[in-house]
Amino acid sequence: MDERPLDRLLELTWELTEETDLEAALQHVADGALELLPADHTAILLLDDTGEKLVSRARAGRGATDEVALDFGKGLAEWVRDTGRSARIEDVRQDDRYGDHDPGFPVCSLVAVPMLVGGAVAGVLAASSGKEGVFTRRDEGLLRLLANSATPNVDRARQWRIGLGGQLEHELSSPLRLRLAAELIDLGEVGLTLDDAILRTGRYRQDVEACLAPMVRNGIVEFDGSRYRMSTTMPPDVYKRLIAFVDEHADEVRRERHVRHHLLGGMIGVDPKMQVVFELVRQVARIDVPVLIGGETGTGKELVARAVHDISPRRKAFFGAVNCATLTETLFESQVFGHVRGAFTGAVSDYVGLVERCDGGTLFLDEVGDLSLQNQVKLLRFLQEGTFTRLGDPMQRSSDYRLISATNRDLEAMVAAGTFREDLYYRLAVFPIRVPSLRERKGDLKYLAEAIMEMHVQRFRRAGGASPSITAEALAQLEKYNWPGNVRELENVMMRAMVMAGGGVVGTEHLPEVELLSDVPPESGIPPDDTGEFTSLSTLEDIQRDHINRVLREQRGNIKATAQILGISRTTLYKKIRDMGIDAPV
Repeated sequence: MDERPLDRLLELTWELTEETDLEAALQHVADGALELLPADHTAILLLDDTGEKLVSRARAGRGATDEVALDFGKGLAEWVRDTGRSARIEDVRQDDRYGDHDPGFPVCSLVAVPMLVGGAVAGVLAASSGKEGVFTRRDEGLLRLLANSATPNVDRARQWRIGLGGQLEHELSSPLRLRLAAELIDLGEVGLTLDDAILRTGRYRQDVEACLAPMVRNGIVEFDGSRYRMSTTMPPDVYKRLIAFVDEHADEVRRERHVRHHLLGGMIGVDPKMQVVFELVRQVARIDVPVLIGGETGTGKELVARAVHDISPRRKAFFGAVNCATLTETLFESQVFGHVRGAFTGAVSDYVGLVERCDGGTLFLDEVGDLSLQNQVKLLRFLQEGTFTRLGDPMQRSSDYRLISATNRDLEAMVAAGTFREDLYYRLAVFPIRVPSLRERKGDLKYLAEAIMEMHVQRFRRAGGASPSITAEALAQLEKYNWPGNVRELENVMMRAMVMAGGGVVGTEHLPEVELLSDVPPESGIPPDDTGEFTSLSTLEDIQRDHINRVLREQRGNIKATAQILGISRTTLYKKIRDMGIDAPV
């Protein structure tokens, strides 16, 4: 007995156990059947997702066009499918199971066996010859063994298709899951950490984890303890199907990326406080209610206002912004409501105010807490009545606008003190959003610093050099600083550091002002072991200098807080720092 076919069958079986691509495995079987049997052609037909129709998936042999070859042995294959039994035909002209069709090449004898998965027929493996009676019972047995060796691949792909096919739309129904799948497909083996995923999507940590968990559980995504990647065990045909599904929803993915990178792109962070801001922006953007944005100077309140506008249905209309702190009483009416020619000295032509220009769009009142009481009355009357007049013109006008206000002041405290109207406050603060200060979310410093460097990378990159980067020690130094100027101050600091680093790696030596005002005690001032008792030899100026140094250290360089403790204005404090030669930035 010739053992070579059996040895080759064992080799094929082993090769199939290592093959994950269904199409490649099926072609492997078709080629193996052609090699092991005295056949001219072989073919594999599998049931489609409905379980009714046989679809040609692989063939081997010569002398037939693809179009004709797809129907090869279809009549007999349908009989095998329906009965679950093998068939061996010595002369197709004498057996009506073959059917009446021309495959494009001579067919005299046939052998076909079912491919069984879980006891049910999943497909048919067939071989043909142009000669009569060439296939033996042994050939039929070899073909059945070969079919059985391929069924694990078929079953695995079928289970993936059933699981993924039945759940794919559900799994990726949310924009966030779809976005995560698109990001993971694009990144390939690199994958994403959880923080990376939060940064790219701008969503809550809990939401991102909740979306990734079922994708991991169902085998779409794998997690190695630190990074998420598309599953490496997913059959290639199923992976292609997943890619096709994401491509079908490319517009939705593109819109979600646009919202994050372009509209919310200036607001970066994985801190839960920033995730709350992102979510509030998304929620209120859909509803036309007044928004009041609070937060310290430099936290990015205008970015939040623009994001609300840019995500809202009003995004194609005008976004008009005015800084209330700069407006006198007359200028307020002129800038906000407009004026006609001759309304006041210098009004040489009609002027359309912001309210009118924002018709259909968004009116942004920045630093609304700095409005005078007189201007507060004018703004309140406008909000209550819904109409306005241009300065010098009695004609009543109206505008369909969205109102967003921002302030760095505590309006509730101002209301209690009588410096801000309570009725106006409640008109403005229908939907409040508070932007956290940078010292409240220092975990975001790394991402903000890297984003700032990336933003200005072309300006500072040296010819042929690498992109600017920052050392771990420099990042640690940034985290020790109190950042009274918030993100705006961080951007200025990073810009100076990039200049000093010459476009190279930013280190602690490039952050002198941060090091001076961080938790690390400066060399000047009172030594750490000093008791604080001044000697009789100290002058009044020495005592003042040392005391200012002490308070500056305790307040981590916060000029505003230091001035409040000392009971002087910030301007006076800056002057004393300069005149006394205190080693601190002015």
